[in-house]
Amino acid sequence: MDEKIQEKLHDLFVLYSKNLPEKIHSIEVQWHAQLKQWDMAGFQNFHRDVHSLCGSAGTYGYTELGKTARQMEILLKEILASGELTHDDQEKIHVFFGQLKSVLAHEAPKKPLAFADESIHTDNKLVYVLEQETELVNELSDNLNQAGYHAQPLKDITSLLTSVREKQPIAIIIDTNYLEKPALEQLVAIQDNQKTPTQLFCIVPNADLLPRLTAIRAGCVAYFQKPLDVSYLVQELNINCSSALNEAYRILILDDSKSLAEYYSLILKQADMITRAITNPLNLLKELETFQPDLLLMDVYMPECSGLELATLLRKDRRYTKMPIIFLSTEDDKNKKLAAISLGGDDFLTKPISPHDLVSAVRSRSNRASILNYYMTTDSLTGLLNHSSILNRLNIEVARAKQQNLSLSFIMIDIDHFKSINDTYGHPFGDLVIKKLASLFMVSLRNRDIIGRYGGEEFALILPGADLESSQKICNDLRLQFSRNYFTVNEQKVHVTISVGISYFNGSNDINSILIQADKALYKAKENGRNQVVVFDETVILS
Repeated sequence: MDEKIQEKLHDLFVLYSKNLPEKIHSIEVQWHAQLKQWDMAGFQNFHRDVHSLCGSAGTYGYTELGKTARQMEILLKEILASGELTHDDQEKIHVFFGQLKSVLAHEAPKKPLAFADESIHTDNKLVYVLEQETELVNELSDNLNQAGYHAQPLKDITSLLTSVREKQPIAIIIDTNYLEKPALEQLVAIQDNQKTPTQLFCIVPNADLLPRLTAIRAGCVAYFQKPLDVSYLVQELNINCSSALNEAYRILILDDSKSLAEYYSLILKQADMITRAITNPLNLLKELETFQPDLLLMDVYMPECSGLELATLLRKDRRYTKMPIIFLSTEDDKNKKLAAISLGGDDFLTKPISPHDLVSAVRSRSNRASILNYYMTTDSLTGLLNHSSILNRLNIEVARAKQQNLSLSFIMIDIDHFKSINDTYGHPFGDLVIKKLASLFMVSLRNRDIIGRYGGEEFALILPGADLESSQKICNDLRLQFSRNYFTVNEQKVHVTISVGISYFNGSNDINSILIQADKALYKAKENGRNQVVVFDETVILS
């Protein structure tokens, strides 16, 4: 555990324990005010504070105090439902306050600080491959290595099990024919004992159900049927390994209890997430816009408005329809939980919740949303950003370049004579050319560069911080490298080239101008004979 986070958690615990007697006293003062003059609004505030005590007490290790507060809250909800405060109810509430004080005086809280996160932030790129067909192994290894992984083929299941014990990979790709019962049990046992997960991908020989069941029983992330689309497998590996293991999710926490909001924030930070905690529900829309979270963790019962109302509001805003919402409350009524889910919630966690369960739920929902978003924003053939996504990123990067006075280049790339390639060698070969070029971009460009398939045989690149000189060099290197490669069709070597057009953000040109300029530069490259790079220049390229 991070020492600074541990210190902050300890400080929160000490502060909560110090303020707890005063908190209970404040709630009791509200009760006495209700005895003098009962009114529904005041009683609702009284109930809300008892509700807050339920969740916070258990969270900070006051288990018995939390249980007593919970019993009291159940009674208060019944009173709210009936709209009537009877003499018998008054006596019961009086008894509850006595119990709260007694428990507080005698309970030794368990400090909720011990938590070992299972997150993994690593540069591990090792992938074990166990497959019977030599040609397929070679193709898999070549594609994995080209995508930045380190593929290590293995000869049999014994070698795989030994290798996993000696050095854990980020992923395993295995033919289900190797997963007979003893081997399957051993592999599952090894995975169960790992502190960090190894992503398992299975290759099934046919469309039968049994090999697929074997894959599922082995704990696979995904399975793929022969004949294998290797590029699709690599794409799925990228999705699951990068999003599940290396993504720093942004989590917005909304809880009217400042102490609880800070506590949840620290626990999630400990799990390598980026968090922001707020206590005022009326500030939610502003925070959503500025923070741009991947997930919203929200209390149900809050002043001014409820979590359910906020969820309903957000689901009617197209910007937030896909954002996961997790409710966090002491509520244990199944019907109310179902109602919360029906109004737009993705999960409902009951306070107090253990750090492990909190992290697991948040990470699982964030990861799932990330994967779904990937499918919605990427091109299915290449795994690159699709047309609308690359344009959206261009808008973002231009805005950032304007704000921070940064360089920015936008590049359009077209595969030369692509129609002729399709007509001569067939569309499957054309698809192969497109995927090969996409792989070259992913391997050769910087992590900060943004790559998209603009449409058909056209690609678009966004190079943040790149000036004209460096952009030209990058594009020329890509052009030369691709032209030197060759494809083999019917024992014939086929060379394919690309044409490139570059536009440059000058601080004043808008998105539309940048697109038009890149397109004109690309047209000029084709007009000049193809297989070249052209930078837009108003003095040379005329409309």
